[in-house]
Amino acid sequence: MRIATVIGRVTLSVRHPLFRGERLMLAQPWTSKSIGGVGNHGPAIVVYDELGAGPGDIIAISEGAEATRPFAANTPVDAYCSALIDQVFYQATEPGV
Repeated sequence: MRIATVIGRVTLSVRHPLFRGERLMLAQPWTSKSIGGVGNHGPAIVVYDELGAGPGDIIAISEGAEATRPFAANTPVDAYCSALIDQVFYQATEPGV
């Protein structure tokens, strides 16, 4: 599971029939250098969202086989928004401590 910031929506003119009632969001996963949402993010990915995330929200993303677990049928999903995150508390530790 990774943390990411939602940066936009994806709009499709034609969609797979198993996609119903969802939104596809574009999100940038945090890296070790962008904890807290500041700094260089990883490449943006498309995330399947049923929770109502919007641009600027912080989300938790499940990827790979875990992303398909919420669905009864085999659904072509690679990244799934599994949680909306209100706050992140992070305290850096000094190396060697």
